[in-house]
Amino acid sequence: MLGIRCGALVVGVSLASSSPPDPLAIDPAWPSPVPLLGLEQALEQTVLRRGVSREDVLDQLGRSLRHRVHLPLLWMLPQRWRLSAAQVPARLRSLAELLEGQLLSPALLHALVDELPILRTGLGREPSALERWRAETIRWGGATLPLPGSLSELMATALTATNAATDFEATVSVATVSGDRGRSPNPPGGLRLRNTGLAFLQSEPCRRRNALLAQAFNRLAANLLTDQAWSLEGCRTGRSLIAALQAQGWTVRARLRSSVASFGLGASLPLATGGWAQVPLALPLRTGLLDPAAAPRPNRPEQRILLPHSSLELELELASCRPAGAAPLLLQYYQGTEGLCGWEGLNDLHRPWQNDRTNGTVRYLDAPFEGEELLELIELCEVVALLHNGIATQQSLSLGGYGSLGFCIDSTALLQQAMRDRCSLFPILLSGLWRERLRGASTQARAMAGTGGRWSDGHARALARHDRALGSLPLDLSIHGEAAIGGASARIGSSAPLSSPFLLRPGG
Repeated sequence: MLGIRCGALVVGVSLASSSPPDPLAIDPAWPSPVPLLGLEQALEQTVLRRGVSREDVLDQLGRSLRHRVHLPLLWMLPQRWRLSAAQVPARLRSLAELLEGQLLSPALLHALVDELPILRTGLGREPSALERWRAETIRWGGATLPLPGSLSELMATALTATNAATDFEATVSVATVSGDRGRSPNPPGGLRLRNTGLAFLQSEPCRRRNALLAQAFNRLAANLLTDQAWSLEGCRTGRSLIAALQAQGWTVRARLRSSVASFGLGASLPLATGGWAQVPLALPLRTGLLDPAAAPRPNRPEQRILLPHSSLELELELASCRPAGAAPLLLQYYQGTEGLCGWEGLNDLHRPWQNDRTNGTVRYLDAPFEGEELLELIELCEVVALLHNGIATQQSLSLGGYGSLGFCIDSTALLQQAMRDRCSLFPILLSGLWRERLRGASTQARAMAGTGGRWSDGHARALARHDRALGSLPLDLSIHGEAAIGGASARIGSSAPLSSPFLLRPGG
């Protein structure tokens, strides 16, 4: 019997003893403020409640993959629920064939990079990474908003109220099968690919400000590329803006963070007693290492973990000037699926099992970046974004180079290696080919830096840091040798959250 625990609420779910181990099984003793249910159990309940077959639900899952946001389901699904190549849209079948019947590994995840071009939406030309990076507007709530010219404008910005539900309009229910056509798109008892009943970490005005300030930092960084300099609060670089904010009494700090990755995907199942059970999602990953928790024996199993999401978190706060009750400005920097390397608003739903900044589900690495070190870090972020977005545009890479130029883990690890001369994250998948291309782009950028003008001495130092980090950053495609295995094992531990409802965790 598996329990779903939420305070005094425990929902029992029977598990067959013959079921294969579930890498996304939930610890019923984990103190969750909301009811939690494992993905495999949620799928089984959907079949039982709807009176449909497993094949019907799988067919609907395959149809849901037309929405790009749901593609990670290909490798999140439990093994008994894996989609066959015939059940997914034709453009995704090579991915399904590659993944069918096995968990991801660092080597297989790296191989998937070659298939990333299929993720294009097919809706025509998308903006390049450089175009996204240097844009002076954002899209928000169906409207186009210009970037503010001052901090007072940013903090006072107003927009016609948006309906929070529209954030989920692209999601669908996987319980809708052929016999339900013409009925409610969300029939009772069915699993929904969204976290129904959860709130965002911050209010809509705060999230809007986060998004505007994130793009403002991107646009300031893009001044490295253009003589038509854009400014915010009279500042033309991220460093000068941070320094100006600090001079005005703002508290600004940056922290490297790691949590369990779900690619923004969520799921929930209605409870018979009312309300919703939330279904934590994650990506199980083979490490290529023997499981240290298993007893030594000839057939000792391979260690499995849950793939982390990592980024650089930037927090800005001025309690005396912000609107009453408003939260700090929160941004994150990483190589993401949004189509660029750079800053985004930290505008997630509050998933207390995954991204709570206070309960250990988000793990912070190292000490915060503050003072002069923070200013140097901002310059490094600008240089890394310039190199990554430039190569992604020149090579016409899908998703702004996501995968080819590394994942969020790689971009975060690169910052840590460059600033702190160490790496605490696993797996690192930025391959030698793309490291060489980044070195070539850095050489070209160094020539630009030598001309002065838009480039500061700090940017030149950041380039040197970047190049050293590329050479010393580990690569986890094939780990062998005592030192490499020991280092990878340590990084696996330091990448994992301090608290998690998933039974699969290092040392667990």
